[in-house]
Amino acid sequence: MLLLLCEAFKAHNERVRDAHRDVHQLMLEEEWRIAMHTRHYLTTRCLDAPCESAWMTLYMHGSDVNFLNATSLTR
Repeated sequence: MLLLLCEAFKAHNERVRDAHRDVHQLMLEEEWRIAMHTRHYLTTRCLDAPCESAWMTLYMHGSDVNFLNATSLTR
């Protein structure tokens, strides 16, 4: 009797583990699908004028945090 109960418990644990693995895999696939369908677009307003240097634009008009992140320098 005890052996049958242990076998049933073991089989139940294996089914639960398989179900958890399947749910985790489905969640990963869904997140991957969403990430692949997310699009990011640039607009012309975020582009600098071609006659201006990107570094000078960042230095003159960017914040201290942006400048520090881009150059690892301080002003």
